[in-house]
Amino acid sequence: MIHRGTILGFEGSWGSGLGFLILEDSETHGLMRIPCENGSAVRALEAAFGNVIGRAHDVKGNGGHIGKEIYWSYDEMGLVLAGFTPVESGSLEMTGSFSS
Repeated sequence: MIHRGTILGFEGSWGSGLGFLILEDSETHGLMRIPCENGSAVRALEAAFGNVIGRAHDVKGNGGHIGKEIYWSYDEMGLVLAGFTPVESGSLEMTGSFSS
């Protein structure tokens, strides 16, 4: 299932390898903390939006990802982020098939 939301932030730690993409759900407007693999999620955010990674290899609190709307989905088990696509890059098929 594809969901839609607005990025409010990112939390993570070097030690655990686990991060959380903080989103506002586009339908319910509820706050969501989506678990994800820290390193690959941060690199994906940087590639998609730029200005995400700080000088200390941390995530900027006011980086290029904040306020961006994305389509996203969980992995096959429904536990962690499988991937995301910026809304402005989404296909027509995605725009008609998202659910929150």
